[in-house]
Amino acid sequence: MKKVAFQTIVFDSDMNPVVLLVDENQEFVLPLFFTPKELEPILFSLENFIPEQPETYNLLLEIIKTNNLKVKELTITDIFADRVFSVLALKKGRKEQFYNCRINDGLALAIYFKAPIYITEKVELSTYPVTNLPDDLEKELQPLIEEWKKSLN
Repeated sequence: MKKVAFQTIVFDSDMNPVVLLVDENQEFVLPLFFTPKELEPILFSLENFIPEQPETYNLLLEIIKTNNLKVKELTITDIFADRVFSVLALKKGRKEQFYNCRINDGLALAIYFKAPIYITEKVELSTYPVTNLPDDLEKELQPLIEEWKKSLN
């Protein structure tokens, strides 16, 4: 398995959000495509934002916190027909449990709890070589996040 990290969010030509995960050596990138609604938990996590009407992600977050669980890691296990399969590892003491989860909720929780993200060798086949990802890409994202927050109120 290879460790990856959240890099940024970009938009495809149809303005659909694409989350970019990059390996530790910045040799490859894994693009994950989302609808704007699917992206919300990830944005909530990045911005520590709690919406007036909680989403599934908020429920999971509260369950993890109130039960003193630790998000150990998220593993992206497969990509098949544009579906991303992932497993979230939770830990309490010495006991570990693994849960299949939607990739958007799993990513949001891993980002929020600063847990490592891994991909399997099979998923690595869906990556692309990194070619000059700009360092200031996150600055470009900030106005979009602010606009999105305003739309929620």
